[in-house]
Amino acid sequence: MPVIAFKEKSQVLAAHYGWSLPSAKGYVDGETYRKRAKAPPVRVLVGIDDYSEGFRAGYFRRPLSEQVLSGGPPAQSG
Repeated sequence: MPVIAFKEKSQVLAAHYGWSLPSAKGYVDGETYRKRAKAPPVRVLVGIDDYSEGFRAGYFRRPLSEQVLSGGPPAQSG
């Protein structure tokens, strides 16, 4: 399997899953930090933007939230 550059990988993830590009970039960066056993920057741990949420998803191996996936607030069940 060919190695995909970080920029290309984030574009592929964004296109494949319908994520925003900042979310996908954050996800790729989070994976990279986790694989290198580096501590994440504080700003991404407390940030509420798409990049920060994507970073945490990649770093902590968890799915992106419904809000990021849909590009809007989560649906309210009633």
